[in-house]
Amino acid sequence: MYEKLEDKLVSYWETIVLSTPKIAISLLLLFIFIAIAFFIARVTRKVLLKKAENVLAVNYISRLLKIIIILLGVIVALNALGFDNVAGGLLAGAGVGAVIIGFAFKEIGENFLAGVILIFDSPFSVGETVTSGDNMGKVVALGFRTTHLKTFDGKDVYVPNSKLINSELYNHTQDGFLRHNFTIGIDYDDDIDQAIELITNIVNSNNDVLKDEKTQVLINDFGTNTVNLKILFWVHTIDYKIAANVLKTKIMKDVKNALLKHKFGLPANIQEIKMYNPEPIPIIVKNESK
Repeated sequence: MYEKLEDKLVSYWETIVLSTPKIAISLLLLFIFIAIAFFIARVTRKVLLKKAENVLAVNYISRLLKIIIILLGVIVALNALGFDNVAGGLLAGAGVGAVIIGFAFKEIGENFLAGVILIFDSPFSVGETVTSGDNMGKVVALGFRTTHLKTFDGKDVYVPNSKLINSELYNHTQDGFLRHNFTIGIDYDDDIDQAIELITNIVNSNNDVLKDEKTQVLINDFGTNTVNLKILFWVHTIDYKIAANVLKTKIMKDVKNALLKHKFGLPANIQEIKMYNPEPIPIIVKNESK
């Protein structure tokens, strides 16, 4: 019994020794393919970045190229080990495998194809501010399955790629400018034309307001106590949530101060109390001098 066990162990050892060159060669080939994959991906990324502006597309293509080369390396390594049938089966069964994987991982497949569509459509790039559904933030990266957004309260949101192409997607910064607006009320006795001229001059005096787009001051509605004016102006939106909103706050403050300085009324709400079948209301006057 012990002799048979010893013979089997010797046989296994001899097999391992004889297979060592093949194992070494296959590992070496796999290592070479991995090194080539990283090198080609890095070079491709550098070259594409010089010609393409869409960083997301460049990253996506370089990562996909790296994965394809590594998979080829695995097939070559298996072939070097003598698993010709396995390597050939992987290639021959790629079509069948794709169908099976497609059914098994339907969502992953949809998101992968959606990522490819987003690459070619280029509705956004790195650093741009987008809104999809309830998610709003800056684009950080586009992956094979999800798009990484950084919200303005510091959260990292990973939105499925298929959701971005199947629903409305708002890009707030693609053109580099966006219109802001706010409303302010003046007294009914104030001169509306004079107020419009004053507000327009105040807004346009800010160097960060775009002069190519016309600033507008319009009557929004007639409120209970005020004539409400709506101010519309255009700003750069490279830093949408910070710089643009800080600028809006400054303009609102400047408009308010200018109206008060020029004696425009900014009345508060006035409430009228109406009493039906009123009874005499006793009034007591207190003499503070005593």
